[in-house]
Amino acid sequence: MKTRLPSCLVVAAVAWSVSVILGAESAKAPAGGSPFADAVAAWHMADRDDSAGKNSRLTPSGDVKLGVPLAGAEREASLRRGGDGLAAEFRGGWLAAGHGADGELTLAGKAMTLCVRLRDPSGKWDSPLLARHGGHPKLTYNLFSADLGSGMALGFELGTDFSPRPLQLFVPLRVIGPAGWHDVVVRYHGPKLEMFVDGVLVDEEWPAGSLRPDNGEPCLIGAESYGGRVKSGFHGLIDHAALWDRALSDEEIVELSGGHEAVARRQREILGEASPSMQYWKPPGHNTNVGDCMPFFHEGTFHLFYLFDRRHHGSKFGLGAHQWAHASTRDLVRWVHHPMAIPITEEREASICTGSVFFHEGTYYAYYATRMADGSGERLSLATSPDGVRFQKTLPNPFAGPEKGYGPRDYRDPNVFQDPRSGLFHMLVAARLADARGGCLAQLVSRDLRDWKLAEPFLVTGHVPECPDHFAWNGWYYLISTGYWTSQSPTGPWTRPALDALDVLYVPKTAAFTGNRRIYVSWLPQRGWGGCAVFRELIQHPDGTLGTKFPAEMIPAAGDPVRLRPETLPEGASRRDGSIELQSRGTPAQALLTGMPRNVRVTARVSPSPGTAVFGLRLGVASGQKGSELRFAPPQRRVQIAGGPSIEEVGGLDRPFGLDLILKDDVLDVCVDGRRTLIGRVSAERGDGLALFAENGQAAFEKLEVRPLR
Repeated sequence: MKTRLPSCLVVAAVAWSVSVILGAESAKAPAGGSPFADAVAAWHMADRDDSAGKNSRLTPSGDVKLGVPLAGAEREASLRRGGDGLAAEFRGGWLAAGHGADGELTLAGKAMTLCVRLRDPSGKWDSPLLARHGGHPKLTYNLFSADLGSGMALGFELGTDFSPRPLQLFVPLRVIGPAGWHDVVVRYHGPKLEMFVDGVLVDEEWPAGSLRPDNGEPCLIGAESYGGRVKSGFHGLIDHAALWDRALSDEEIVELSGGHEAVARRQREILGEASPSMQYWKPPGHNTNVGDCMPFFHEGTFHLFYLFDRRHHGSKFGLGAHQWAHASTRDLVRWVHHPMAIPITEEREASICTGSVFFHEGTYYAYYATRMADGSGERLSLATSPDGVRFQKTLPNPFAGPEKGYGPRDYRDPNVFQDPRSGLFHMLVAARLADARGGCLAQLVSRDLRDWKLAEPFLVTGHVPECPDHFAWNGWYYLISTGYWTSQSPTGPWTRPALDALDVLYVPKTAAFTGNRRIYVSWLPQRGWGGCAVFRELIQHPDGTLGTKFPAEMIPAAGDPVRLRPETLPEGASRRDGSIELQSRGTPAQALLTGMPRNVRVTARVSPSPGTAVFGLRLGVASGQKGSELRFAPPQRRVQIAGGPSIEEVGGLDRPFGLDLILKDDVLDVCVDGRRTLIGRVSAERGDGLALFAENGQAAFEKLEVRPLR
């Protein structure tokens, strides 16, 4: 069976940045004037009246006072945002707008915007703010503050007819500042829901369906209703609140947030300064992560495409809602962050999944899998680009799915290569056979990258081989998935080395780099799916097997070596010229040095005596705390982060070798003799002690240097 890709294209013109999403779809804004001009309702709190639409008048209940004058900078800030310098003061009371003068506050369809400028001077929050609630299965919109498990947060919930469970956005109040004024804008349009605070994008989700119809509940400010009962409790000020039945433009959101200068300043305060390096990097934000990485190299530029993740695969009702983000470099040092390469643009796209990029005759082909929101599984899709930055999704989208003989759900991670002998293009797809053979790499072939025909499985593995990576290097062909295979031919037969694990990292993928080098990129988990990016450089042994080391350009910059203070030296230990030698006869020997900076690079030449059972380092030792332990066990040929991951079959641990390790926040990254690497998470809470130890033998730590990371 053939699958044909027409030449017509659909533009995926949604740009991503770390602050405001540019190019978001919206209804046509009114020509000139304030964004409030065409609001469904806009309450400026001078009195009960609505200054827009059909005058959805407010009814006060409890302790709430309208028309409270603001003064000085607070008044100027209100006027700059289209307010009137007057506010409502809440002391546990609330304002009811009902359903509006003619039911307009119920809202409907696939677009809305909510805006509230507010402040809780006490910084305590913990109350409803603006809602049409009625319980999670019924609510339409709900702005609130509450402790969501990790401290007080500002949150928003949107209910659609797609699911009885609303989608939730939030930002911790510690991130935005609990006591100041905040301009909160929530924008919903079809496949995207975004929350801005002070003009800065702080969270987003990807809905499906339409706003729930009238649930019989009133629109309340400073409260929420459920089953005829009202919950209130806000103590603070609201300058203005408004609702629209369209998605505001980016410029309108900036205007409502005080202008470009104010938004740029708040972006720096909320998201922090961007890190210049991509090693251990994650996108700015409180719930952002790097997922599967798809490096690609062409004409001197190294591109990193990666799955942009929020909430550890939990977005869009747990379907992931990943998108392809993009950064590039020519030297692995200076990086450019580009707009989102392949975003979610339709409700049926539950996730833009992993794939690969291939360049041919002036066009970049980005093949990927689309996880379908209807639960039908994964399908193959394509986007193309003339420059490797601006991609367009092709039609039909998706263009292929599992055919007869394959399971209906697993069909993802397409990887394309060209056989230099025949010119034929091969697409490898992580799939599952419908028979007892189980997982495999399905294979599609093409002469033109548009007509694809299903062929026999490329490799049957018994399990679904995630994120395959196929490449040629110095006369060898490699296939990497969970482990790796080698061959002398691009299509096999394939041999699995005795040691087929490159590292402990999940689904690494590789790309060439200047100077006949090969860089692989993966991600280190952090409390769930997704985490930070990790880069390695592949090394190739004469027999074709592979090893890994730190890319020299991406080792974090460090200062001059610090002099550590010897706290304890065991009997029989010697210390001279930056070297410490330990001897253990039955009882473990440990030397403790203090004065180690929090984030460090540690290098040493380690020389164990033959037969030594275990030796290593403990970093961040404090009184009564063992610190994070790195253990070397020569008899077992193992290197392990105690309580965490290990690498096996590490030869040469019984003779001198070089050690290079990075301790940065909660990341411990290790390179053994420039040929094997190990990385894991450790406690971020630590002291300033560095302990060297040996058990049942002797080990010398020579040329020991500890440098603080810059």
